[in-house]
Amino acid sequence: MEKGRESATWTAVLEGTLERITFANEESGYTVARIDTGRGGDLVTVVGALLGAQPGEALRMRGRWGSHPQYGRQFHVDDYTTVLPATVQGIRRYLGSGLIKGIGPKLAEKIVDHFGVAALDVIEQEPARLIEVPKLGPKRTKLIADAWEEQKAIKEVMIFLQGVGVSTSLAVKIYKQYHDDAIRTVKEEPYRLAGDVWGIGFKTADTIAKAVGIPHDSPQRVKAGLQFTLSESTGDGNCYLPENELIAEAVKILAVDTGLVIECLAELVTEEGVVREEIPTDDDEVPTVAIYLVPFHRAEVALANQLSRLLNTSADRMPVFADVDWHKALDWLRRATGAELAEAQERAVKLALTEKVAVLTEVQAAARASPCGRSSH
Repeated sequence: MEKGRESATWTAVLEGTLERITFANEESGYTVARIDTGRGGDLVTVVGALLGAQPGEALRMRGRWGSHPQYGRQFHVDDYTTVLPATVQGIRRYLGSGLIKGIGPKLAEKIVDHFGVAALDVIEQEPARLIEVPKLGPKRTKLIADAWEEQKAIKEVMIFLQGVGVSTSLAVKIYKQYHDDAIRTVKEEPYRLAGDVWGIGFKTADTIAKAVGIPHDSPQRVKAGLQFTLSESTGDGNCYLPENELIAEAVKILAVDTGLVIECLAELVTEEGVVREEIPTDDDEVPTVAIYLVPFHRAEVALANQLSRLLNTSADRMPVFADVDWHKALDWLRRATGAELAEAQERAVKLALTEKVAVLTEVQAAARASPCGRSSH
């Protein structure tokens, strides 16, 4: 039955029995299902991430009411909890729903006919007793017991993740990534989520870490924050940040002591979580100490090697342009197309057709900007 009133945030609670699933996406967990609220009348349509929910289960769902232009009134589920069915009819429907590999409607009926309301307890605590059911041998009994444990693990993971403030949709992604290792990973290495799970960034991982008790000044948090700071800078076109600038920015983002950030950065370099490299300057000034994310450093080195190979090759890719009379060629272009090139454009044409490598940069405020912002190689 429907419970509670919508609050100021329009959150509502809906309770009922899951009658059938009409659509389910195994990757995202998004589900469309029909619920019997126990008040008679039509079934209620619910939509949302309902990973693990099965027909016959009693659900308590939190979410909001909405209306679909084609399908009408729907309840959008934010999170839910389940209560195993207690009646023979509910257990029969629950087991026959496809929840457990190896049990279909006919076998579910045989199991419930034999054990009655104790059927779920038998599967949970004494699965070897399933052999008592006619035509159910040891091999199939083991498959059923294993499938039950897998399904139970999904529910335990979902309940734990919801308990630390993870939305159902993100909980589905976390379970899909780590399976039985999900709870341990979230408890012990929550910042891994930012790199492993699409849709979770440092800030979300930081919130989860706080919920599971990771200290504010934990080295794990500071190292993840340093990588996050570098990642954010790539949005400005930077391949790296100078070490001092990275430290100052990380201190600001993480709100921790500078000394701790310096210490954790040194450990991160040793662990090869980032790359530290000295970049020589054009004059006798002190070299810039650059800190890279590993993928960006590898990409820049690979690009530099490719450019070096092109520059040092003996082959001339377009020898025909070596002896061109550019004054005549550009004059012909002007008469043939009406295109009037500026002096800088003429130089660019000559460069592109006569040199082995040409790098096009944008000039802004009298400064030449590399296509990759701060780039060293």
